[in-house]
Amino acid sequence: MLKSCTYAVDRFNEAIMTKLFKKSTDRVPKKRSRRSFSKKANFSVRKWDPLFIIFEKHLYDFNYDSRELFIKNVIDEYLRHLAKQKVLVPPTWRAQLEKNLGEEISDMLVRKLYGCLSVDDYKEKNVVHIDAEKKEARKRYQKLVG
Repeated sequence: MLKSCTYAVDRFNEAIMTKLFKKSTDRVPKKRSRRSFSKKANFSVRKWDPLFIIFEKHLYDFNYDSRELFIKNVIDEYLRHLAKQKVLVPPTWRAQLEKNLGEEISDMLVRKLYGCLSVDDYKEKNVVHIDAEKKEARKRYQKLVG
């Protein structure tokens, strides 16, 4: 009885091992569907982030005296947007949230203005791209607000 059990276990283990460690040449290649070759949609999460949309709107309609005022206005509008979406920010967390948002907006501004010393330099350097980006940013902002 014991011999037959060990024989069955050995055969079972052998069957499993051959399935697991089968040579790659023994396997039949899978056929690829047409979907795997189709181009994926170019979707950027950042592009539809409400903070980024509000940031771009303020950047392209730039009429601020200082960077701090720009950041403060973007934060205020973003918090109004959150309130409109019925997101409650506890008063104890508000200061920390504003600080984190300020750092995030400052980082976005540095990345957007890379190589330029001011917003005016950025607009002059990228005159061709600015108009198209400005139109697209306005459309996204209208979807966000409207």
